[in-house]
Amino acid sequence: MRSYTNLEGEIVEVSQGHLNTAVQIKRELQMSTPSHRCNWHQHKKLMEQEGFYDSEVSENYRQMIKSYQGSIGQLDSKEKVADLVSTSKLSSIKEATGELYFTKREIQMESLKLNRLKRELTLFGVVAEEVRDAILNKLNQAVPTYTYQPRLPVGKARMIVFLSDWHIGATIHDVNGNSYNFSVSKKRIAKFITKIKRIAKQEGITDIDVVCLGDMTEHISMRKITQSFEAEFPLAVQIVKAYELIRDFVVNLSEDFNVSYRGVSGNHDRMNGNKEDNIDSDSTIFVINFMMKEFIEKTNAPRIVYHEVDNINYSATLEVNGINIKCVHGDNEKQNSKLSSHSDMDNKNYNVLAMGHLHHHSVKEVGQNKYEVYFGSLQGVNNYAKKGKFLSNASQGFLIVDEYGDIDIRRVDLQEY
Repeated sequence: MRSYTNLEGEIVEVSQGHLNTAVQIKRELQMSTPSHRCNWHQHKKLMEQEGFYDSEVSENYRQMIKSYQGSIGQLDSKEKVADLVSTSKLSSIKEATGELYFTKREIQMESLKLNRLKRELTLFGVVAEEVRDAILNKLNQAVPTYTYQPRLPVGKARMIVFLSDWHIGATIHDVNGNSYNFSVSKKRIAKFITKIKRIAKQEGITDIDVVCLGDMTEHISMRKITQSFEAEFPLAVQIVKAYELIRDFVVNLSEDFNVSYRGVSGNHDRMNGNKEDNIDSDSTIFVINFMMKEFIEKTNAPRIVYHEVDNINYSATLEVNGINIKCVHGDNEKQNSKLSSHSDMDNKNYNVLAMGHLHHHSVKEVGQNKYEVYFGSLQGVNNYAKKGKFLSNASQGFLIVDEYGDIDIRRVDLQEY
């Protein structure tokens, strides 16, 4: 038993049940407010609803409850609280604070969703407006006359060219002799085109499939640094310049070949740096693919064709002379049996799994005429690769499938620039 002196100067003794109930009501009222302060007027009203009419709003009463809390270790155990709630001994608390609390939590959660959506829409709006301005101010949309030549008769062999990890917007300053920026990227791409044309003509190829393997933009949201650090352009300009390079790449090849284009996205192409928060298909490649499709459709050039990829820009597939090829960026390929896992998932017998991401060229034979292939990066070695001790020259690559289904995989070194 405990007692306190009320406002009338009388000594009021309270029961053990009063004390236990008073402590529980105080705790629940504290938990229901952001300040964690007990509203003692509300406390008195709830005590009366529980059948205790000997409480009051006074300092003496508050000190008595506080003293009792201290004597029992400040608060009852979680087990005792759970028992009180589950047996409805504090029905007044559930009535007065329960609905309010859960309603408030629902509002908070909806507010978080709305705020997140608002941030995403705001980001999308800003990027869209910046891309629009970059297109209006920086994009050169000239189309050469040779683009309108009629399609060539289909040859026996076919070439698939892979554009991997261009990282437009990234800058590298003399890391193991390698430097990279937009000007260097254009020189390396020009060299790549020259080699493609020479080899394709030697092999009697008329049709070239261009497949973008992702990380066409640097973005830098992947890193804990600001957009301006180690970036030559802001994101919107990266998107437009990457599109311009890819578009010119395809148009240039169309002078001598029939050309198709398709593109999948990489981790640097994500709009959101945190992959757990990113929305599927929300990537710079989605924008680039849209621009490529619009350009190809509006140009209506006989030799250039656009191909859709899957609905989240994750993968692309093509069949050439009986050979099935699947193309992904490679950042999600953690398992050992990469090719077979994709064959199992798609219920399709793939011969080649083409990937980028690792910034170096490698070919692994995993079965009869079956290969897992990583194609290199246009940017070459950077500080990240140097610290990780996985250095590699700037390179790109392609494969040729002849009329018999034989696969010839080649690497093109581009480091001289």
